[in-house]
Amino acid sequence: MRRINPVYQESNILGKEAYLVTKKMVHSKLDELEQLEHPYKDYFLQMGKGLVVFMSHDEKLDQPDYYDQSFDLLQRDNHGLYADILPQGYPTSYVNPTFACRVFDRGMGQLLSAIAYEFRTYVGMVYESRYADMNHLNQLYLLLYKMIIEENVFDLEPLIEAVKAHRVQDLEMTLEHEEIRNILPSFDVYSHIVSDYDLTDLRYLFRYGLYVGSNEVLQAQHILSLAADKQQRIADTYTEAYLRGFHRNNVPLDNKASVQVTYHLGFEAIMKRAYLNFEKIGLKPFAFYHLRGRQRPRLYNTKPNKQMEYDHRYSDGFFIDETYIEAYMAAYKKVMKKYEKAISVFSGLALFEVFGEAKFEPTNQEAAMTYDPETTALAARLRREMAKEHSLYLPGDAYSFTINDYPLPSIGPDYKAIFDATIEVNTLDASIYEKIHGDMIDALDHCDHVVVKGREGNETDISVRLYPLTSQEEQTIFCNCTADVNVPVGEIYTSPVLKGSNGLLHVKEVYLTGLLYKNLKIWFEDGMITDYTCSNFDTSAENKKFVHETLLHPHQTLPLGEFAIGTNTVAYMMAKKFDIQDQLPILIGEKTGPHFAIGDTCFVWGEDTPVYNSNGKEVVARENEKTCQRTTNVEEAYTYKHTDITIPYNELDTIIGYSSDNTAYKLIEGGRFVLVGTEQLNQPFDEE
Repeated sequence: MRRINPVYQESNILGKEAYLVTKKMVHSKLDELEQLEHPYKDYFLQMGKGLVVFMSHDEKLDQPDYYDQSFDLLQRDNHGLYADILPQGYPTSYVNPTFACRVFDRGMGQLLSAIAYEFRTYVGMVYESRYADMNHLNQLYLLLYKMIIEENVFDLEPLIEAVKAHRVQDLEMTLEHEEIRNILPSFDVYSHIVSDYDLTDLRYLFRYGLYVGSNEVLQAQHILSLAADKQQRIADTYTEAYLRGFHRNNVPLDNKASVQVTYHLGFEAIMKRAYLNFEKIGLKPFAFYHLRGRQRPRLYNTKPNKQMEYDHRYSDGFFIDETYIEAYMAAYKKVMKKYEKAISVFSGLALFEVFGEAKFEPTNQEAAMTYDPETTALAARLRREMAKEHSLYLPGDAYSFTINDYPLPSIGPDYKAIFDATIEVNTLDASIYEKIHGDMIDALDHCDHVVVKGREGNETDISVRLYPLTSQEEQTIFCNCTADVNVPVGEIYTSPVLKGSNGLLHVKEVYLTGLLYKNLKIWFEDGMITDYTCSNFDTSAENKKFVHETLLHPHQTLPLGEFAIGTNTVAYMMAKKFDIQDQLPILIGEKTGPHFAIGDTCFVWGEDTPVYNSNGKEVVARENEKTCQRTTNVEEAYTYKHTDITIPYNELDTIIGYSSDNTAYKLIEGGRFVLVGTEQLNQPFDEE
């Protein structure tokens, strides 16, 4: 049987009663439709039958012997929940905006497709026993049925207004139900799976409600095959890095009680050990996943249809206006206040992420919804206001994080060897790198700016202005990163001065936020993006639109928020050996060459908290000309974006720092480290 989570018991008292009523009504509407001739009949049949599948599955989960079925039968049920959006079903699914707009006109097709996409969240609500929310979606179906089928309302505006009013009516409830998954450790719908079930019986994978494919199964099988000491080594690396973040930033742990964990389905045996580690230091782990597409969905699985999520990235644009933002923020503030105590004991995010998913190059569907300029501005404002409100209860210096990355079976036939190599990369001796980094930072602390140039077809030529020091003895420009939170070891980083940072950043091929970019080029002037392009599509307009929508949106420009030099040549050679350079995650990829982050600095909301390297010097480059506005105009201070773009060593020619009197400090030349004290970093190159 499914575990009934206590956090929804109160809302379920009335919610389930109402749900059972609307459940019968949905069934009755399907019976009515069979007798009707109507231009929208097929849409309501497809949507209604989909809801019935979800509601029937809810009944199955209450059967005591449901999970006693065979693995194959459970997987068939699991895949049935996603039948309409799998490759064979999506072309004729109304979730597909192209199909919807082919059947109806553009505006109506986009609206009904957006609502069909919203109905997809029903699966997660079933597994979380959220009857009030399921009733809300049933009511949405019935509302549209009444207006379109019974009253023949075909005008777009009244339909949009009716749907918007329906959303606002239950906004506080639905928002609270979403937020408590991200706040309360008592939300254990998913975290208890790790603790309470026999992980050698892979039927546990179906308790999430997420799509379970071969990646999840093969991953679980491989993790279970690892020796106990290797499993423990991975778990310890993960939890120890999390703990180091608190020591580094002087964040007290004694008043913290919870930690949010993320992982890909199949890693539960590792997470079970990590849970025990967290509990030993007084932290209760909990997990959840976003019911709609997100770049970082928290709990991960192999997405059944990434194109669908790409198609619907702006489908909420129908409902974003001033009235909606006001209602949303009023509800959000109430939720934050209600759960103030739980938020205050939240310690942060322990991210266990993955790489090696099947390559995905999105197709720009003409029918997909986009934001107009006004909606773009409103969406950005909503995000700022939410972040500002959240920071009142959990300031940036009150929590920490860690990120670890491991490969998935879909990375290819060398998966197991890559997995073992990744373990070694993630557990390198940090003390060796700390000394080498120290030599690099000592040199750069004498510099006014750094020039980075590419080679082998890489056209990068960019000058980065560095933060001025007032005391060489007590201050430093770069942070010495030794895997304290970002595993693996291997970078020094700083927040550049924007004025005077100019030039072109070019990468021939790179994966960012799960998307492939070919010949990505970004131009900067005084630290701000002035132009951008890539070669993914046939036309310049398509390429610019792709870069803007996936990297800059909702902003027209972004600042150069971070400049770093990656030093993990072991990771670089691992990628080269297995030919997976284009599949490395940002976390590892950023350590394999210089990288530049577009968006905010690494010190968002924490600029006023002193940060020190192990030599006692304060890292003073924590803000730039944009983030310094946080005390006078906070709406303009942050972008709430941070995307790292790395130039790999094989595309890198030189990194040279220049002092104010033009003295040159060569760090890298011809793609090799040449500064005295850094030569050891070339050893992996020589061992090829």
